[in-house]
Amino acid sequence: MFSAVIQARPAPLALAATLGPLIRGVVEGLVGSATLVAAHPDPDIEEIADSAGCRILVEADWAEGFSRVVANAGGAPLLVMDTGLMLGQEFWPVLADHLPLLGDRPAVTEREKQPSILSRLFAGSSAAPGRDQVLLLPGSVSRQIAQMKADPLTHRYTNLARLPVSARRVPE
Repeated sequence: MFSAVIQARPAPLALAATLGPLIRGVVEGLVGSATLVAAHPDPDIEEIADSAGCRILVEADWAEGFSRVVANAGGAPLLVMDTGLMLGQEFWPVLADHLPLLGDRPAVTEREKQPSILSRLFAGSSAAPGRDQVLLLPGSVSRQIAQMKADPLTHRYTNLARLPVSARRVPE
């Protein structure tokens, strides 16, 4: 069961759009909890978190906040997202189908707008996801990223699996 970690920004409609599709993940037994990492206290974020049953962690540095979430996750795999990303209905069935194949590999959704063929050729064997992608991290990989105090959404991963779905960015 995944724990969702969302870099929360004070954009109430975008944050609500990000949290809404996670409900299906909870219903299907794929998501057990969600934590919003906010740079500073914000009443809008607190209200949304309270309504959605999420925890809030206030930490000015996103990478440090991510590390603290990992320390409290008990080795659970993480679903890492940025505010404003919305999962489509096809995400959960695709994830369920691919989970047995992933093993201990991190995975990422496709980009909504595909990069050019040249940029894909020069990307090399390691790849960094972007803030417009959803990242799935096994517990062991999450701990490695947390120990480095790295931003999981910009860290370069080796052996990064690609899920054949994308998340859509909503306006903030």
